[in-house]
Amino acid sequence: MRTLMSVVACFGLAIAAAGVQAGSDQDCIVEGTVKNKDAVKNGTSVYIAFHSATDAAGPDSCSLEKRRKVSFKEPKNAMIENVPAGSVVKYHYTEDSAGESQWQLVNVSY
Repeated sequence: MRTLMSVVACFGLAIAAAGVQAGSDQDCIVEGTVKNKDAVKNGTSVYIAFHSATDAAGPDSCSLEKRRKVSFKEPKNAMIENVPAGSVVKYHYTEDSAGESQWQLVNVSY
């Protein structure tokens, strides 16, 4: 059984269903900054403050609302676990009409 670590993502622009019509999908590239480990609470391993989001699959594929906190799990020993504070990360975020979401690390800039 694989142990999972938790990644907390606090969005200035956040993933949300409230701003999206029922039945729509989200397809976004979100960018954020890895915060200092001192900011990590409640046993989570990494804290990322996301600050921008763009459409990944054409116009209007990404509709986000502000200030919603989300969390997602990465496998233990994932690359993000070793990224130093201050690094900029990009994730490809998708959410289907059933509310199932997926996160894929696209880029890390140290």
